[in-house]
Amino acid sequence: MCQLLNYNSMSVNTFFQKLVPVDKKFFPMYEHFSELIVKAATAHLMIFNQEDSTLQKELFKQLRTLREIGDDLSEKLFEDIDKSFVPPFDREDMNLLTTKLYEVIKQINGVSQRIKLYRPKEIPVEYKDFAQLILRAGEQVKLVVTELRSLKKPNKILKACKRINEMEDEADDLYHATISNLFKKEKDAIELIKQKEILENMEGIMDCIKGVSDIIKTIILKES
Repeated sequence: MCQLLNYNSMSVNTFFQKLVPVDKKFFPMYEHFSELIVKAATAHLMIFNQEDSTLQKELFKQLRTLREIGDDLSEKLFEDIDKSFVPPFDREDMNLLTTKLYEVIKQINGVSQRIKLYRPKEIPVEYKDFAQLILRAGEQVKLVVTELRSLKKPNKILKACKRINEMEDEADDLYHATISNLFKKEKDAIELIKQKEILENMEGIMDCIKGVSDIIKTIILKES
Protein backbone atom coordinates (compact mmCIF):
# COMPACT_ATOMS: atom_id res chain seq x y z
CA MET A 1 0.00 0.00 0.00
CA CYS A 2 2.87 2.33 0.91
CA GLN A 3 4.61 1.63 -2.41
CA LEU A 4 1.39 2.33 -4.29
CA LEU A 5 0.99 5.68 -2.54
CA ASN A 6 4.59 6.65 -3.35
CA TYR A 7 4.11 5.70 -6.99
CA ASN A 8 0.87 7.65 -7.26
CA SER A 9 2.45 10.67 -5.58
CA MET A 10 5.38 10.59 -7.99
CA SER A 11 3.03 10.25 -10.98
CA VAL A 12 0.94 13.21 -9.85
CA ASN A 13 4.06 15.33 -9.30
CA THR A 14 5.43 14.45 -12.73
CA PHE A 15 2.10 15.20 -14.39
CA PHE A 16 1.78 18.47 -12.47
CA GLN A 17 5.29 19.61 -13.47
CA LYS A 18 4.38 19.13 -17.13
CA LEU A 19 1.42 21.47 -16.73
CA VAL A 20 3.17 24.20 -14.71
CA PRO A 21 6.33 25.87 -16.10
CA VAL A 22 9.53 25.34 -14.13
CA ASP A 23 10.66 28.41 -12.21
CA LYS A 24 13.70 29.59 -14.19
CA LYS A 25 14.62 32.64 -12.11
CA PHE A 26 17.15 30.58 -10.17
CA PHE A 27 19.55 30.09 -13.07
CA PRO A 28 20.66 33.75 -13.31
CA MET A 29 21.08 33.80 -9.52
CA TYR A 30 23.31 30.74 -9.53
CA GLU A 31 25.26 32.15 -12.47
CA HIS A 32 25.75 35.38 -10.53
CA PHE A 33 27.08 33.30 -7.64
CA SER A 34 29.59 31.57 -9.91
CA GLU A 35 30.73 34.96 -11.24
CA LEU A 36 31.29 36.13 -7.65
CA ILE A 37 33.48 33.08 -7.09
CA VAL A 38 35.65 33.88 -10.13
CA LYS A 39 35.96 37.51 -9.01
CA ALA A 40 36.89 36.42 -5.48
CA ALA A 41 39.44 33.89 -6.76
CA THR A 42 40.96 36.57 -9.03
CA ALA A 43 41.29 39.06 -6.16
CA HIS A 44 42.71 36.28 -3.98
CA LEU A 45 45.44 35.56 -6.55
CA MET A 46 46.22 39.26 -6.89
CA ILE A 47 46.89 39.49 -3.14
CA PHE A 48 49.78 37.05 -3.52
CA ASN A 49 51.14 38.94 -6.53
CA GLN A 50 50.79 42.38 -4.92
CA GLU A 51 53.54 43.92 -2.80
CA ASP A 52 51.93 47.36 -2.46
CA SER A 53 50.23 47.36 0.97
CA THR A 54 47.69 50.00 -0.09
CA LEU A 55 46.54 47.92 -3.05
CA GLN A 56 46.51 44.82 -0.87
CA LYS A 57 44.16 46.56 1.56
CA GLU A 58 41.86 47.38 -1.34
CA LEU A 59 41.82 43.71 -2.35
CA PHE A 60 41.00 42.66 1.23
CA LYS A 61 38.12 45.13 1.19
CA GLN A 62 36.95 43.88 -2.20
CA LEU A 63 36.88 40.28 -0.99
CA ARG A 64 34.91 41.23 2.11
CA THR A 65 32.37 42.99 -0.12
CA LEU A 66 32.08 39.94 -2.37
CA ARG A 67 31.47 37.77 0.69
CA GLU A 68 28.70 40.14 1.84
CA ILE A 69 27.10 40.04 -1.62
CA GLY A 70 27.29 36.24 -1.51
CA ASP A 71 25.65 36.26 1.91
CA ASP A 72 22.73 38.35 0.63
CA LEU A 73 22.42 36.23 -2.51
CA SER A 74 22.34 32.97 -0.55
CA GLU A 75 19.60 34.31 1.74
CA LYS A 76 17.57 35.36 -1.30
CA LEU A 77 18.03 31.93 -2.88
CA PHE A 78 16.96 30.10 0.28
CA GLU A 79 13.81 32.24 0.51
CA ASP A 80 12.91 31.81 -3.16
CA ILE A 81 13.59 28.06 -3.13
CA ASP A 82 11.21 27.70 -0.20
CA LYS A 83 8.50 29.74 -1.94
CA SER A 84 8.94 28.34 -5.45
CA PHE A 85 5.92 26.47 -6.83
CA VAL A 86 7.90 24.35 -9.29
CA PRO A 87 11.67 24.60 -8.69
CA PRO A 88 13.93 23.35 -11.51
CA PHE A 89 15.61 20.75 -9.29
CA ASP A 90 15.09 19.00 -5.98
CA ARG A 91 14.74 21.65 -3.24
CA GLU A 92 17.21 19.93 -0.94
CA ASP A 93 19.82 19.80 -3.71
CA MET A 94 19.22 23.47 -4.56
CA ASN A 95 19.66 24.46 -0.92
CA LEU A 96 22.85 22.42 -0.72
CA LEU A 97 24.20 23.94 -3.95
CA THR A 98 23.50 27.41 -2.54
CA THR A 99 25.34 26.53 0.67
CA LYS A 100 28.34 25.09 -1.18
CA LEU A 101 28.66 28.10 -3.49
CA TYR A 102 28.58 30.48 -0.54
CA GLU A 103 31.13 28.40 1.34
CA VAL A 104 33.63 28.90 -1.50
CA ILE A 105 33.38 32.70 -1.29
CA LYS A 106 33.38 32.64 2.51
CA GLN A 107 36.49 30.45 2.58
CA ILE A 108 38.35 32.65 0.07
CA ASN A 109 37.56 35.72 2.15
CA GLY A 110 38.66 33.82 5.26
CA VAL A 111 42.11 33.22 3.78
CA SER A 112 42.48 36.89 2.86
CA GLN A 113 41.48 37.98 6.36
CA ARG A 114 44.07 35.65 7.89
CA ILE A 115 46.78 37.12 5.66
CA LYS A 116 45.65 40.58 6.73
CA LEU A 117 45.63 39.61 10.41
CA TYR A 118 48.75 37.44 10.59
CA ARG A 119 50.96 39.49 8.25
CA PRO A 120 53.31 36.63 7.36
CA LYS A 121 56.93 37.66 6.86
CA GLU A 122 57.11 35.90 3.52
CA ILE A 123 54.67 34.56 0.95
CA PRO A 124 56.04 31.26 -0.39
CA VAL A 125 55.85 30.88 -4.17
CA GLU A 126 53.74 27.74 -3.65
CA TYR A 127 50.94 29.94 -2.28
CA LYS A 128 50.74 31.70 -5.62
CA ASP A 129 50.56 28.33 -7.36
CA PHE A 130 47.75 27.35 -4.99
CA ALA A 131 45.87 30.59 -5.67
CA GLN A 132 46.22 30.05 -9.42
CA LEU A 133 44.82 26.54 -9.02
CA ILE A 134 41.87 27.93 -7.06
CA LEU A 135 41.13 30.43 -9.84
CA ARG A 136 41.23 27.71 -12.50
CA ALA A 137 38.86 25.57 -10.43
CA GLY A 138 36.58 28.59 -9.91
CA GLU A 139 36.37 29.06 -13.66
CA GLN A 140 35.25 25.44 -14.00
CA VAL A 141 32.55 26.11 -11.40
CA LYS A 142 31.28 28.97 -13.52
CA LEU A 143 31.19 26.67 -16.55
CA VAL A 144 29.17 23.91 -14.86
CA VAL A 145 26.74 26.32 -13.21
CA THR A 146 26.09 28.08 -16.52
CA GLU A 147 25.37 24.75 -18.22
CA LEU A 148 22.77 23.86 -15.57
CA ARG A 149 20.31 26.14 -17.33
CA SER A 150 19.53 23.59 -20.03
CA LEU A 151 21.27 20.33 -19.06
CA LYS A 152 21.41 19.53 -22.78
CA LYS A 153 25.12 18.81 -22.50
CA PRO A 154 25.55 16.74 -19.32
CA ASN A 155 28.82 15.28 -20.63
CA LYS A 156 30.28 18.79 -20.81
CA ILE A 157 29.31 19.39 -17.18
CA LEU A 158 30.63 16.01 -16.04
CA LYS A 159 33.92 16.62 -17.86
CA ALA A 160 34.33 19.95 -16.03
CA CYS A 161 33.46 18.24 -12.72
CA LYS A 162 36.16 15.67 -13.45
CA ARG A 163 38.65 18.52 -14.01
CA ILE A 164 37.68 19.99 -10.64
CA ASN A 165 38.31 16.63 -8.97
CA GLU A 166 41.71 16.42 -10.67
CA MET A 167 42.55 19.94 -9.50
CA GLU A 168 41.53 19.02 -5.96
CA ASP A 169 43.95 16.07 -6.11
CA GLU A 170 46.62 18.42 -7.43
CA ALA A 171 45.89 20.79 -4.54
CA ASP A 172 46.34 17.94 -2.04
CA ASP A 173 49.76 17.14 -3.51
CA LEU A 174 50.74 20.81 -3.46
CA TYR A 175 49.56 21.16 0.13
CA HIS A 176 51.65 18.24 1.39
CA ALA A 177 54.74 19.36 -0.54
CA THR A 178 54.42 22.93 0.76
CA ILE A 179 53.85 21.81 4.36
CA SER A 180 56.93 19.62 4.12
CA ASN A 181 59.03 22.56 2.86
CA LEU A 182 57.70 24.83 5.60
CA PHE A 183 58.74 22.44 8.35
CA LYS A 184 62.19 22.11 6.79
CA LYS A 185 62.85 25.82 6.24
CA GLU A 186 60.85 27.81 8.82
CA LYS A 187 62.61 28.02 12.19
CA ASP A 188 60.23 30.54 13.80
CA ALA A 189 57.49 28.50 15.51
CA ILE A 190 54.93 31.34 15.48
CA GLU A 191 55.56 32.06 11.81
CA LEU A 192 55.22 28.36 11.06
CA ILE A 193 51.81 28.24 12.76
CA LYS A 194 50.65 31.29 10.77
CA GLN A 195 51.79 29.86 7.45
CA LYS A 196 50.34 26.43 8.19
CA GLU A 197 46.91 27.84 9.03
CA ILE A 198 46.83 29.98 5.88
CA LEU A 199 47.79 26.98 3.77
CA GLU A 200 45.22 24.71 5.44
CA ASN A 201 42.49 27.23 4.68
CA MET A 202 43.62 27.49 1.06
CA GLU A 203 43.25 23.73 0.79
CA GLY A 204 39.81 24.21 2.36
CA ILE A 205 38.82 26.41 -0.59
CA MET A 206 39.50 23.53 -2.98
CA ASP A 207 37.49 21.19 -0.75
CA CYS A 208 34.55 23.62 -0.96
CA ILE A 209 34.86 23.81 -4.75
CA LYS A 210 34.82 20.02 -4.94
CA GLY A 211 31.66 20.15 -2.81
CA VAL A 212 30.01 22.27 -5.51
CA SER A 213 31.09 19.74 -8.14
CA ASP A 214 29.69 16.83 -6.11
CA ILE A 215 26.23 18.33 -5.65
CA ILE A 216 26.03 19.28 -9.33
CA LYS A 217 26.83 15.68 -10.27
CA THR A 218 24.01 14.59 -7.95
CA ILE A 219 21.60 16.98 -9.69
CA ILE A 220 22.59 15.66 -13.12
CA LEU A 221 22.13 12.07 -11.96
CA LYS A 222 18.61 12.81 -10.70
CA GLU A 223 17.62 14.78 -13.80
CA SER A 224 18.96 12.29 -16.35
